[in-house]
Amino acid sequence: MVLTTKLRIALTSMISMVVVMGMGRFALTPQLPHMITEGQITLTQASLLAAANFLGYLLGAIETISAKHHLILRLKCGLWASGIILALSALIPFNASGIYINLLLRFMAGIASAWTLVLISTWVQDQLGKDHALRTVAFSGPGVGIILTGVIALILDCWHASAAVNWLVFGGIALILSFIIRQNLPGTLPDVSIESRFPMTVNAYRLMIGYGLCGMAYILPATFLSKLAKDQFPGALVADAFWPLFGMAVIIGMSLLAVQRNIRNPQKWLAAIFCIQGSGVLACTLLHGFIGLLTGALLVGGSFMVILQLTMRLGAELAPYHVRAMLGILTTGFSVGQLIGPLLSALSTHLYASMTPALLIAAAGSFIAAVLVYPILPFLPQE
Repeated sequence: MVLTTKLRIALTSMISMVVVMGMGRFALTPQLPHMITEGQITLTQASLLAAANFLGYLLGAIETISAKHHLILRLKCGLWASGIILALSALIPFNASGIYINLLLRFMAGIASAWTLVLISTWVQDQLGKDHALRTVAFSGPGVGIILTGVIALILDCWHASAAVNWLVFGGIALILSFIIRQNLPGTLPDVSIESRFPMTVNAYRLMIGYGLCGMAYILPATFLSKLAKDQFPGALVADAFWPLFGMAVIIGMSLLAVQRNIRNPQKWLAAIFCIQGSGVLACTLLHGFIGLLTGALLVGGSFMVILQLTMRLGAELAPYHVRAMLGILTTGFSVGQLIGPLLSALSTHLYASMTPALLIAAAGSFIAAVLVYPILPFLPQE
């Protein structure tokens, strides 16, 4: 019975992350080429849309850190809002006001995803903290969602569907998944009264900054992979294959992590995975054609959710009496990095008509993150 309950928690968490991350946030990636081709936005505006999403994510994460009431309401609102916003995106007009509506919806989607992700992660840490395999299942949701959005986008492209039709399909599926898990969502979350005095240590700052640099590094290929592929393979269906491959790499990376039963030094693992991520970002810009995009998709996709899980674990070990506060702070750092990434991209495309400078800076950020987290000592005594 205990195993059944824990498995239900893991699957509910996974599906929640499918909705708010894999679809609510990352459905934008396969949509960007359609929106640009249809004349709804420009490439620079695409970067601003991504930045608006991550600004919402940043503010949502900050707000969740200090929230003491209505936590379950936030979690559920974030879940349902993600699907509703996806569907509403189909109604955006193709006129001068359309970009502002797009920015608003992406901003709201960022807040929704942060609410649900931080609170679901807290639930997972509380209920599945020592069950490595089920934690891996719970955190595999973004990868599953990316595969789902990628396959759906590929099918709809075969039917030459418009961006509006895609948004409606994504939103409908997200709402159906939310309905399926509605009864299994948590009724309560861990008491936050003991988290009122959270001590930020040097190690906590190192982890937060490293995780923020990770956000800056991965978000460029994660947001613009489909656009890079469409530019290199115009009109070819192979261009639509890289995004589901990115999602498959996420699942493979999480599966490889799941079989590692004895990770005694998560900070060293984390540093190594940061280097793998940086190599993947470099591949997207230094290796041209199919090989470069494939290598980038596999290395970045295979590393970014492993980084999330290892970071959450290390953060919980650094602050075992302040888990939700620590996860919120880490998510805030991550979202700052994600916000910087698209702004770098917008500046890069505006000044150089190329994303290469932004990708090079992002890759450097991953390697700097590795240097920052490697010396962290977990299991610090608290209070």
